[in-house]
Amino acid sequence: MTGIRIAVTGTPGVGKTTFCERFKWSKISVQELAEQHGCIDEVDEDGVAPIDVDALSQEINWPEGDYWLIDGHLSHLLPVDAAIVIRCKPSALQRRLESRGYSAQKINENVECELIGSIVAECLDLPFLELDSADGLESMIASAEAWITDGFKPQRPSEPIDWIHEIHGED
Repeated sequence: MTGIRIAVTGTPGVGKTTFCERFKWSKISVQELAEQHGCIDEVDEDGVAPIDVDALSQEINWPEGDYWLIDGHLSHLLPVDAAIVIRCKPSALQRRLESRGYSAQKINENVECELIGSIVAECLDLPFLELDSADGLESMIASAEAWITDGFKPQRPSEPIDWIHEIHGED
């Protein structure tokens, strides 16, 4: 396999950057890509620098023959070959975001996105792997390496992560 680009995505706070830092491939963040290609705006009142994903998708010229992890919650929206979606139990995610000083509104928005799996829903056109951050970093990396080595099989998780079921139990 040559020229592989894998989005490492998930809601803010799930552990994407930590995962990427430990993986053996080249890595770049969506923010770095956006800065390189002039597709990022000034920081807004929420402390966020909005990225024009559509423009960035048009501008990116991936190097040939390289293996790349693209770190960021928007990475799956770029022209990539597959996605690794890192998930985190909503209660743990809430604690992580609180420790980062996020506003209550931002915490609620991100926890809700994680709860309903909104990023997974956006990855349905790609081969993707879901990883639960509670499984531990080494286990997550081993699972990702096995999935990549096997040609992104299965293309979809056989047992998707379902936080709603975990919270409410079976009917």
